[in-house]
Amino acid sequence: MEIQKVCLSFFLFLVPLGGCATNDAKPLSEAEIENICKKKKLEASKPMTNVSLATGSEGPKYEIGITMSSDFIAGRDPEEVYKDCKLSLS
Repeated sequence: MEIQKVCLSFFLFLVPLGGCATNDAKPLSEAEIENICKKKKLEASKPMTNVSLATGSEGPKYEIGITMSSDFIAGRDPEEVYKDCKLSLS
């Protein structure tokens, strides 16, 4: 009885896991690559900001976020970031 429970548990664990292993990644289209690389180029050129305003039962809520890419912090040329991105994704 105990062996059957172990086998059943093992089987139930492996079936979903096996489904993940068989998924083939579809290649990115040229338009998707272009969009990704343009975004990386923009992120390398300046910090990105995000402002969020909300209201709820506790009153207004404000959030401000600043994101800096590692390429921006390192001072990399945005054109170089774009070219490297295109090469790595093509």
